[in-house]
This record gives sequence, structure tokens and C-alpha cells, in this order.
Amino acid sequence: MILPERLTNESFTEFGHVARAGEGIVRSIRDGAVELTRSAAAFAHDEQAPDLALDFYDVRPAEGLLTITQAERHEHTSQMFVPMAVKNYLVVVWEGHPSAGARARAFVAGPEDVVIYSPGVWHHGIIALGGRGLLASAMWRTRGGTDVEFLQLPGPVSVDLGSVAS
Repeated sequence: MILPERLTNESFTEFGHVARAGEGIVRSIRDGAVELTRSAAAFAHDEQAPDLALDFYDVRPAEGLLTITQAERHEHTSQMFVPMAVKNYLVVVWEGHPSAGARARAFVAGPEDVVIYSPGVWHHGIIALGGRGLLASAMWRTRGGTDVEFLQLPGPVSVDLGSVAS
């Protein structure tokens, strides 16, 4: 059973990046009317994934005990999720290959958190918490259809969403 932890850039470093307004190089522009943050977050891809894609995820909320039976990864590209209208959302990742017994971790992200998975990181799809969620996703796409790899887990992974204050 996994208990979700609060998402921070430090806790998520081995899986990718967390970007937030005000965390990075911050400067005032347009005569002080705008505060611009230049994030240090990387959005990596290799030459097999040359086309940028923008998708939208309208996610029904989950609560109670979440049972996960599948993982996915994007070998050639980072994948970024930008919250548009969501109270909180759950990010589930594995510390290695799930079939090799790698430990899964769950993070609670807030509406200010942009999550960027590094290429090759095994993860589960985004889960909305506390109400329906709308998120934008950007990633690079291959032209040969190898953008995503899905994996049925050797056994289910349970996440206790009852411990999450939505």
C-alpha cells in the first residue's frame, strides 16, 4: 500500500522536474505589471521524437483506495502536465522497471505544480483529486508510433487516497 507524499522538486528529482511560478529566475517585465519566471525545468527528447504534441486530459476524480494495474513510459521524450482547472492531482511513478520489483511512489500535486516526467520514467496516468480535473499535456512524438509503451503490472499496486486531504 502506498501513502502519497506532497510533491516537491526535491522529492521528484529522480523522475523529472516540478516547475512553479516564482521558482527559477524571476524578473519584472512590462513596467512591473508582470512577474516572469524562467524555469530551469528540462523538456528533453531525442531525435526519434521530433514533433511537439499538445493534448488535453479531462479527468474524473478518484477517492478511497486506488488500484493500479498498468504503467506507461515514453522512452524518447519528456511528458509535461500543466494544470488548467484542478484542485489537486496524483502523480504515481516507479523508481525503476515495475516488472523488476521497483518501488512505486505517489505524490500529491497542487494546481500550481507543473510536472515533467523525464524520458523513460515509468508512471501511471494522472489522477484528479477533490473534483474533476483538466490538464494540458505536451510531449514530443515519434513519427513511427513508438511514443508510448504500456505495461501490465505483475500485481496490482494500491494507493490510499483516504490519507490525502483533497
